[in-house]
Amino acid sequence: MPGKRSNRSKIHNFLCPSCQCRLWRLGNTKHHLFYTGVSEIKQNLQISKKKADMISRQGAYVDPTQWIEEFFCSQHGKMWLLVSKTANDRLISKPATPSDWQRSTGTLRPELSNPTVSEYTQRMSRRADIRLRP
Repeated sequence: MPGKRSNRSKIHNFLCPSCQCRLWRLGNTKHHLFYTGVSEIKQNLQISKKKADMISRQGAYVDPTQWIEEFFCSQHGKMWLLVSKTANDRLISKPATPSDWQRSTGTLRPELSNPTVSEYTQRMSRRADIRLRP
């Protein structure tokens, strides 16, 4: 019978890099990282130069084991973390760097403001985040 076994053991708890409190996923999409050059592919996938060259000729390689995701900390608010999946299905997280944002798919860097949003709207959205914090 399918569904009889518990999946509770597969739940991953993420901790805040600053205060070590539990982080909550916000349910946003995962923004996977991609690699274009031979040296980038070779370094990040730990494969030979010949295999990396073959992959780079097919176009950009989207890495399914690394992505950027948004989390919420009760003390620090929203934060973006780079999540990496290891060979034994463990998830490791660390704060996303600007170079990670440049290699991610379908994202804008969060520190840059959106030019289509008015200054009033940006100011009000920042106030909403402050009120949510305890």
